[in-house]
Amino acid sequence: MAKKNKMKPRELREAQKKARQLKAAEINNNAAPAIAAMPAAEVIAPAAEKKKSSVKAAGMKSILVSKNKMYITSFGKGNSAVLEYEVDNNDYNQTQLSSKNSSNIELHGVNEVNITFSSKHGFGSGMKINTSNPTHRSGESSPVRWDMLGLKSELEKRFFGKTFDDNIHIQLIYNILDIEKILAVYVTNIVYALNNMLGEGDDESHDDFMGYLSAKNTYDVFTDPDESDLSKNIKGNIKKSLSKFNDLLKTKRLGYFGLEEPKTKDTNALEAYKKRVYHMLAIVGQIRQSVFHDKSSKLDEDLYSFIDIIDSEYRETLDYLVDERFDSINKGFIQGNKVNISLLIDMMKGYEADDIIRLYYDFIVLKSQKNLGFSIKKLREKMLEEYGYRFKDKQYDSVRSKMYKLMDFLLFCNYYRNDVVAGEALVRKLRFSMTDDEKEGIYADEAAKLWGKFRNDFENIADHMNGDVIKELGKADMDFDEKILDSEKKNASDLLYFSKMIYMLTYFLDGKEINDLLTTLISKFDNIKEFLKIMKSSAVDVECELTAGYKLFNDSQRITNELFIVKNIASMRKPAASAKLTMFRDALTILGIDDNITDDRISEILKLKEKGKGIHGLRNFITNNVIESSRFVYLIKYANAQKIREVAKNEKVVMFVLGGIPDTQIERYYKSCVEFPDMNSSLEAKRSELARMIKNISFDDFKNVKQQAKGRENVAKERAKAVIGLYLTVMYLLVKNLVNVNARYVIAIHCLERDFGLYKEIIPELASKNLKNDYRILSQTLCELCDDRDESPNLFLKKNKRLRKCVEVDINNADSSMTRKYRNCIAHLTVVRELKEYIGDIRTVDSYFSIYHYVMQRCITKREDDIKQEEKIKYEDDLLKNHGYTKDFVKALNSPFGYNIPRFKNLSIEQLFDRNEYLTEK
Repeated sequence: MAKKNKMKPRELREAQKKARQLKAAEINNNAAPAIAAMPAAEVIAPAAEKKKSSVKAAGMKSILVSKNKMYITSFGKGNSAVLEYEVDNNDYNQTQLSSKNSSNIELHGVNEVNITFSSKHGFGSGMKINTSNPTHRSGESSPVRWDMLGLKSELEKRFFGKTFDDNIHIQLIYNILDIEKILAVYVTNIVYALNNMLGEGDDESHDDFMGYLSAKNTYDVFTDPDESDLSKNIKGNIKKSLSKFNDLLKTKRLGYFGLEEPKTKDTNALEAYKKRVYHMLAIVGQIRQSVFHDKSSKLDEDLYSFIDIIDSEYRETLDYLVDERFDSINKGFIQGNKVNISLLIDMMKGYEADDIIRLYYDFIVLKSQKNLGFSIKKLREKMLEEYGYRFKDKQYDSVRSKMYKLMDFLLFCNYYRNDVVAGEALVRKLRFSMTDDEKEGIYADEAAKLWGKFRNDFENIADHMNGDVIKELGKADMDFDEKILDSEKKNASDLLYFSKMIYMLTYFLDGKEINDLLTTLISKFDNIKEFLKIMKSSAVDVECELTAGYKLFNDSQRITNELFIVKNIASMRKPAASAKLTMFRDALTILGIDDNITDDRISEILKLKEKGKGIHGLRNFITNNVIESSRFVYLIKYANAQKIREVAKNEKVVMFVLGGIPDTQIERYYKSCVEFPDMNSSLEAKRSELARMIKNISFDDFKNVKQQAKGRENVAKERAKAVIGLYLTVMYLLVKNLVNVNARYVIAIHCLERDFGLYKEIIPELASKNLKNDYRILSQTLCELCDDRDESPNLFLKKNKRLRKCVEVDINNADSSMTRKYRNCIAHLTVVRELKEYIGDIRTVDSYFSIYHYVMQRCITKREDDIKQEEKIKYEDDLLKNHGYTKDFVKALNSPFGYNIPRFKNLSIEQLFDRNEYLTEK
């Protein structure tokens, strides 16, 4: 008889934990408080594959616990919460708090383990759904489940001045901490990009440039520190930063951020420009200091208050930036939209002309339609798809954009002004949908209702889509009261300085980054607003007085509205004209021309100083296909043109990136880039050919391209455009994904700095410690408290001896200098800067995680004055021998994060690292 293959206990445990490990990755960013408002749910019915939680689809928003009471809320309008029920945690008696008209759910029963409810609308109406009772198995005398880090009380004292026996305050706090985490990521990237713009090669001294900028110093102090009463050391640092600041201005690379140096000999105008730029950079530097170091006790350095306390000259710059944006918008609003506005005034007989202008301003500038909770565009598409096929006729191709915009505006007015109730009903239906198919059906049903109402209006719009009519309207003067736009500008630009500060940050971000940052901030402030509303309600009525540094959040409703405006007026700025020569140099360099080429030679090649028709074809080609590419701009911000070209010669790396691009997209790239494509060849062969083309790309391939080309020359031009587009896309995906990987570690560093300050308040052994001296000290101390006296407040370590022992091994495998350098490499995106130096040594390229950690480990083990610790020598030997990252080295470097075991595992184990966050080309 064959011997039974019995799993070893460790193997069995690992197999059982497989699903939980994947789930654990989801809590990586939130320090695993274990007091989630919405536990996992179980539907009492056969479950189909769902897109979102059945609990939320049924309308339940959150379960809040305060002392011996539980409060159940549902989704109201938008993100608002409706208080539905109060439940006594002792006997589970329930009291309905919502009115008949506002109620969305019905509570059927509560016991120690489960809460059973059903939806009154939409998803599974009447079907009973179970969700777990958040007070179940608390393990404490308090009905509120304790947090695993043991920091709940300290966080409550920091934000509210006292502790609470509820899970409401801590949830509000974690929304604030999420704001700080995303700001930590973006200011880190901005600071790196600005330092990188200095173009100082491998010289790391420029990392100090932004580090010594402080919003506590006025521009006069910055330009002449000797006249201040600052210390000699600080004066010296300011002088270094001033020198670097002037160097940065000379590079003209601030033009990549759309910062345009005035073309004037007026010294006052030039000095005013330099002063504004200094203010912008100093505010970025101050935000970085606030989110990376514990500044909560200093209001003039605290993230949420410093902008209102520092010198007024900074706020004047923020005023200037916002006013300039609205002046620019308003200046072109009527001229750019007068045809549409004239047509609307003619068609919308029930509206006053001034009212139409205001509504159209809301639609075009403030984009209020995006705040309705559903897609106007999708409704219009469904209407035309099912009923308006005549509008898809080719005769409308030249005016289609204008026609669709007018149709969308009419639909917007319908929901924004005329039938608000219908819009709210549509939002509710979409919320209760479980899948994309259900959403599509809801949009189709709504489109059917709208068609009868708007058919004549749509046909009227189409009838006006006549070239002659549009031309005449464009020539005609438009009589309107300019005070309308002044009023709209005043209402929209009257922002709090925190909101203006966020707008200022968008100068340094691209479109995707702006959308990500603002969407997250809006969501978090909206959540905070709802928590404060519930806390102040007569039913719950818990204390919610925020401490001095967090008073800003009392205005969360206003800030939510303001950030929505900021999101809609902010956009990636076009590169400034004054930086053109610098951009041409970078463009030619990234295409493979000699990096040492002179400015005169660039001008000669591109005929920049020559005038005449038909001679600027190459210049225009480079402008249109390189300089105006957002991917090129991103690469210059985060990398180096010459180094990018060198990295592109690594076929293994390029093949890896191409492997992440969908097959259908590869087929299109292959067909458009290859002169004689063999479409029957394998996808692997196609990727290999594209990688070869990227490796061998040269400026000589494009120097004879004709911008105004016909026939074969035009075919060659289109092929050249496709090759450049592919090249920039591949290198963008490589750099962007490494920046994204680094962001995960930036968040971990931010949380470590924050949590160290909190633990110092409750652990005497940490009171005299400085994290900068040894970043392992927090994890090390918490482990020792578990081993020595079992007094660690950290339940992650206290309740899991096996994993704690693993963390202790990793701590001992590192040293203070190693982890300090690791922290600095993360903060300065060293992996991106040093990519070219080490990426060629990797034997196998199979993930961005492996690329990131191999380059990081080579940077950490880099010789410094030929003095190296034994551990670093050991790890370097492994790196050079295996040509890949060392897993134990990753864990050793991440040992400072060991106090939060879920985060530590997710950042250290490649299989748990969230690879779904990597970008691909869609």
